[in-house]
Amino acid sequence: MKQRVAVVLLTIGLGCAFWGQVAAIPGTGEDTRSRNPYPNELPGFKFYAKHLSPLRPYDSDRALVVHVLGSDQGIELSRWRIRVLYVGEGNKVNGHDITGRLASLNIKPKQRVSMLRVKFPVKFTHSSGSVSEVNVSCDVYSDSFGLQYWLYAEDSVVGKKGDLMEIKYGPTKR
Repeated sequence: MKQRVAVVLLTIGLGCAFWGQVAAIPGTGEDTRSRNPYPNELPGFKFYAKHLSPLRPYDSDRALVVHVLGSDQGIELSRWRIRVLYVGEGNKVNGHDITGRLASLNIKPKQRVSMLRVKFPVKFTHSSGSVSEVNVSCDVYSDSFGLQYWLYAEDSVVGKKGDLMEIKYGPTKR
């Protein structure tokens, strides 16, 4: 009987040890790769997990962008265009050269998407922006994780007031 108890305890102990080895340890690469760095994505506009993961601005290089998207320029989805911007030459963050790294992922709708009824959570701050190429003013809603929603601030030839111009997945401000 004592041998049987010892075997059961050993089996339980090995099972617990095995379980402990495969559990994710916070702060490891595996854990951070699976965690969404953009926790404030709005319902209906959650692109990161499905299309962009594990890309991260200032960390990801062109090879990883190609691996994830199949192109270093972006991809076309049925209703969206995902474009990739890279950091220019001679840029550093905390003393590290980030030239050629991913700067942001910009997602534009192919069709009109009204955001007039969307109430942005308090985690977003509101500011004004503009796009000189098309001469439009925008309402920009940003969170501290680098997520931005750009909406047309007024009617123009390229969009109506309150329509989504683009979503930017940029570097975290944390």
